[in-house]
Amino acid sequence: MIEGLNRLMTRGLNQLQWPAMVVVASLFLTACQKPQAVTLPSISLPPGIPFTLLRPPAPPVSPSDKKTQDFIGVLSGIADESGNLVVTGYQGTLLRLSHRTEKWSRPALPIHVDFYGINRTPSGVLWVAGDQGVLLRSKDRGRSWEQVKTGIDHLFLNAISFPTDRVGFAVGEKGVILRTVDGGDHWTRLNSPTKKNLYAVIFADGSHGLVAGWHKRLFRTTDGGSRFTAVDIPVQKVTRQKPSFNSLWAAKEQVLLAGDHGLLFSSSDGGKSFSQIQTGTLHDLYGVCRTGEGAIAVVGEQGTFVMINRSPSGEAKTESPLGPFHGSDFLGVSCGQTHVRLAGSNDVVLVPASRPGN
Repeated sequence: MIEGLNRLMTRGLNQLQWPAMVVVASLFLTACQKPQAVTLPSISLPPGIPFTLLRPPAPPVSPSDKKTQDFIGVLSGIADESGNLVVTGYQGTLLRLSHRTEKWSRPALPIHVDFYGINRTPSGVLWVAGDQGVLLRSKDRGRSWEQVKTGIDHLFLNAISFPTDRVGFAVGEKGVILRTVDGGDHWTRLNSPTKKNLYAVIFADGSHGLVAGWHKRLFRTTDGGSRFTAVDIPVQKVTRQKPSFNSLWAAKEQVLLAGDHGLLFSSSDGGKSFSQIQTGTLHDLYGVCRTGEGAIAVVGEQGTFVMINRSPSGEAKTESPLGPFHGSDFLGVSCGQTHVRLAGSNDVVLVPASRPGN
């Protein structure tokens, strides 16, 4: 998406004539001289929606300044840890909502970069991936964080998967794949099957896993990442650009894969083969998970939130619990036993109205 935008801007500039460029430059300089204040967009949920809209408090402009920003911006990930929410976002945003006090806190961080993926180990250690090769770890449910060296500082990391407490994987920019076998204390870079960005990773155990990303790239390994083989999924064309695969989720042999153009796939054999699930949308999908009761939740751009259940006959039943909600691009989703939580742009966090702990 970002690479396509850069190409579009380059083509546009090459086609501009010099007079037009002068006008554009003049307008740009005028805008720089009189910056417009950014205001928080007004967002409300449709009536009857069983969700509550939360908006975390924005940080001070500087540690010594009591003034605050108008809003945070993009929230990219969300995790529920024993009823406490941990939310990540751009511009060094990492927030914790206490289930006991229902108050937001902003833990001290060793570094402030854009944060993307968030995940946990089986024992509950939280991990966050971000820009500049950053990985953060919390052993106390998100109250405090430490930075772990990865050996890279020029590439972003987008997603993490810990199938065991000691074995973990992280993926990101230009096909980078990292692995740890000591609980995250040390990371090594694996030989990658691609040089394009990877957005998702999931491992069922220390050996079997998948990585996915830019323009339909999907690879599977059965030996802990020593070798990867491509998994080809036939996709109907929507635009001339191939869709990217943005999110992976797995439990035992079932794997879910979500991507651009409303694409959602399911595998029942650990990622060897996939079948498509109709979502009823052509919007890009950025997150997917499954509740303990078996409902699939998928989220994406322009307020897309789709729940897919199976009827007694086995047929997929699709519903959109938010109705016509367009207040946010949802980037993060977290599934519990019965409930779903979402995070996205414009400071939006959605939780069940009853605020359950599962």
